Amino acid sequence: MSLAAVLLRYALVSLVSSLLLVAAMPSFDGVTSWSSIGNLVPGLTHLEGLGPSTTQGTANHAPFYLSIGATRGNPGNVTMYRNKSPPLFYIHQNQLWHYHNDSTILPVNVHNTTRSAQLPLQMIADPALGGVPGGRWRWQATMLFYENGAQNNQGLFYSCADVNGLNGMFLFLQCSAPPPGCTPFTVHSFNSNRMV
Repeated sequence: MSLAAVLLRYALVSLVSSLLLVAAMPSFDGVTSWSSIGNLVPGLTHLEGLGPSTTQGTANHAPFYLSIGATRGNPGNVTMYRNKSPPLFYIHQNQLWHYHNDSTILPVNVHNTTRSAQLPLQMIADPALGGVPGGRWRWQATMLFYENGAQNNQGLFYSCADVNGLNGMFLFLQCSAPPPGCTPFTVHSFNSNRMV
């Protein structure tokens, strides 16, 4: 066999082998938009706030979403506002996480804000796990709950200005009247792929 025939045979074998490798590569058909990222991260969803200021069920409904009061991808106060591009969240091992992208996933921690007796616990997206120890996030139907020990927030959150005038989301572990100037919300995931 001539050298040219051997080289041609080697080239054909290499080509066929590379095609077989490509055919064996996993693909994610249909994963072309943010609406399908929930297939890759189970339970990934926008979190919508329902409260007295919402327009749920009206023709021009502009929903409130749980958001981060910082530049995209950075830690900051968790807030509630009408966001045209709301961030994504999910619960994993009883911890609420804010998913920005594959390299930026922030835990949402609950901090004791003892500087104000009226606003005891605040939600903050932090660079690391922390906050009040023993807390646990969970779903009850579509509604988000936070509990610590035998107490929970009964699914009720408050959008308020903190002692520095910055907006934030606050919660109580016992029934109480809304603090002055705060708007009560329940927080929901209406994503059918959300893990219960």
